[in-house]
Parts: sequence; C-alpha cells; structure tokens
Amino acid sequence: MPTLDELPEDHPLKNEGAKRRALATVAFTLFLDLMGFGIILPILPFYAESMHATETMVALLSTAFSAAQFVMAPVLGRISDRYGRRPVMLVSIAGSIASALVLGFANALWLVFVARVVAGSSKANVSTAHAYVADLVPPEQRAKYMGRMGAAMGMGFVFGPGIGGLLGHVFTELPFFVSAGLSLINLGMAALWLPETHFRQGSTGEAPAMSQTKLEVRAKLLSAKGIAGAIAKIRGTHMAWLIVIVFCFMLSFAGMESTMALFGERVFAWGYVETGLFMTYIGVNMVVFQGLVVGRAVARFGEGATLAVGLIMVAIALILLGGVGHFSRLLGLAIVDADGQASWSSLAFYAVGGLLLSGGNGLTSATTSALVSRVSSADEQGWNMGIKESASSLARVSGPTMAGPLFQHVDAGAPMIVGGLIALVNAKVALLLRSRLKRDGLQ
Repeated sequence: MPTLDELPEDHPLKNEGAKRRALATVAFTLFLDLMGFGIILPILPFYAESMHATETMVALLSTAFSAAQFVMAPVLGRISDRYGRRPVMLVSIAGSIASALVLGFANALWLVFVARVVAGSSKANVSTAHAYVADLVPPEQRAKYMGRMGAAMGMGFVFGPGIGGLLGHVFTELPFFVSAGLSLINLGMAALWLPETHFRQGSTGEAPAMSQTKLEVRAKLLSAKGIAGAIAKIRGTHMAWLIVIVFCFMLSFAGMESTMALFGERVFAWGYVETGLFMTYIGVNMVVFQGLVVGRAVARFGEGATLAVGLIMVAIALILLGGVGHFSRLLGLAIVDADGQASWSSLAFYAVGGLLLSGGNGLTSATTSALVSRVSSADEQGWNMGIKESASSLARVSGPTMAGPLFQHVDAGAPMIVGGLIALVNAKVALLLRSRLKRDGLQ
C-alpha cells in the first residue's frame, strides 16, 4: 500500500475538485444501491409465496438479509482497512448484481434465501462507503457529508419500491433484472471514478473515524464475551436506556416491514403496484418529516419529548394499520368495495396510519442519534454510536423472526398490533429517560 506522498497530484486526497467528484460518485453509488434494494422489496414476498413459502418463511427472508449484513459489516471493514476501500466497494457491488440475478432466475425457495444472504453481505458495504467519506474529509466536516450520504440513500429508497411495484406488474422477475442493471451501472461508475483513498499515513495521533469505531463495536458484539463487556460498560447509564429504546423501536418497525406486503395482500388483495406505492408514500413522508419537522420540534421541545412523541405516533400508527379490518367492522364500514378493492374508509385508515408511521419514524430515528451524541463524551462517541447501530441491527434480525409466526398463527394484523403495544411501552421508557436527562441537566 503506497504512502500519501506517492499519490498523483490529481488524486482526491490532494485535489479539491477530484475530491468533490469522488464524494458525488459515492453519494450516487449509495443512491443507486438503495434504489436497487427498494425495487426488490414489494415483489419479494409475493415471489417467495409463488414458491410455496409460508408467511413465517417470507418474514425469515428479512432475517437472513439483516443477519448477513450484521455479520459481514465488520468483516468488510477489516478487509477495507487491510486491502483498501476500492476493492471492497467493487466486490460488494458485484455481489448485489449476483444476488439480483439469482433472484431473477431462482426456481426454488432455497435459492431465494441464498440470494438474500448474498444481498445482505453486499449491503454491508454501506459502512465501507462511510469509511471512504471519512478518508476524504476532515473530522469537522464528516457529519455534514455523512448526512448527505444518508440523504442519497433515503432518496434511493423513496423511488425504489414504487418503481419495483410498477415493473413487477409487467412481469414478476423484471424488478430483479432492473436492480441488477442498476448495480451494473453502479459497478462501472465505481470502477471509473472511485480511486483508492486508504493509504499508509504513519501515526497521526487522531482518533479513528467514527464509522470505523462502529465496525469495531459490531465485530466485538459477535462474541458472548464482547456482548457481556458492552453491557457492563453501559449498565446504569443514560446510554443503557437509549439502547433499550432503539432496540424496541426497531423490533416494532422491522416486524411491520417484513409482513406489510403480506398484510396488504391478505386484507385488501393488494399486489406489487399497490404495495410499492404505499412504501413510496411512507418514504416520501419520512423524508419530509426529517427535513421540515424534526429540527423545529427538537428546538421547541427538546430531544427527549420529541422522541416520546415520535414513539407514540409509531404506536398509534401500527395499531391503526394492523387493526384496520377490526376497526372497520367495529364501525360498520366495508373493508373492501363491491369490486374487491380496498374501500375508501380502509384507505383513509391506512393513509393516516402511514403518515403517523413515517412521521414517528423520522422523529425517533433523528432524536435517538442526537441523544446518543448528547450523553456521550468525545472519546465515547464512536463506541456508543456503534452500540446503538448494533442494537438496531439485532432488532432487524429479531423483528421478522417474531412477526412471521404471529402473522401465520395468530392474525394478519398481529405483528403490527404487538409492535404498536411495544412502541407504547417504549414511549413510557422515553418519558422516564427525559426525566433523568432533565435531572442531570442534559435537557
């Protein structure tokens, strides 16, 4: 691996214009990455069902993806530290192409699971992309550029599901092939415009980039000893309360996410298009809330109160969405109309639920990150953010595992209703945390 002094003058680490091009390429790469991911989402449950998957098996596809992502993120991080960011990015994007093609040509359910494991392993490159950004920008500018990367990913996810639903209406496998095509474009861009940025620089005395610290945390949490050490480190602190809140929030959300398409199919006879458009509706509202509401709410009420309100919104939303059929019958309203389509009253319930869900998600996601930063000292920031993200990832593994059997053996709306009740208890925990923060002068 060369040193910085051996780099050409037009390298992004030495040339400001080249740096801007490289950062724009990373952002667009993440945009295409998440768009390709989103395109597949509304199709996958129906595709698995066509191969005789039960509702539990469909939910476990989400578990397989999240588990692979959780395990592979620190592995890819270590490889990128040893061999460079560029090869990891290129191999990961190639993995996305392979996983989409395997899905498109799959003729058995086990191949669908293989494809999701490969996809989850490949999506672990998001942490490598963040490390790439950290290589290029000074510490005081990292938050700004990480925010831009997050916005690019968010916009990709906003467009993906709607496009996927429309493509699936043409023929079922088309979204998978389009996703592979987007990843192929992604690979070409990265090969042409993403130079290596991780070089030997000697000892600088700087703290490691936060994204790298997060990967180290996740690697340690892959062992029982590491988990015990992490628990001991945060026991009795504000951070422990935040970890409980983050885990329970994502447990509720991931359970809903893994069964939403099946619920729409069961209750409203929705297919690819309707499912994709509803996911897009949620994504657009989430972006609007994060851009226009979160900052104002926090400035007026503080992070603790805003977090509690966000969780209450999530609780109401999940109970409303999961109970739409029960509420309609209770009020004497039709769930579907004479043509077998969702009635206007059902759509109104669902629209309000989707609005509350996306708004609550936006408020909760932003304020938990802000609170972790607030309760952490300068040398704990990276570690605590890593603990938070690891708790979120573990909940993404656990949520679908819980939701599938609830959907299959209890009721189609049970995963959302149970998630809503968890979110309601979680809101109470957030209010207790707010009191502790006010007592200690942190609010």
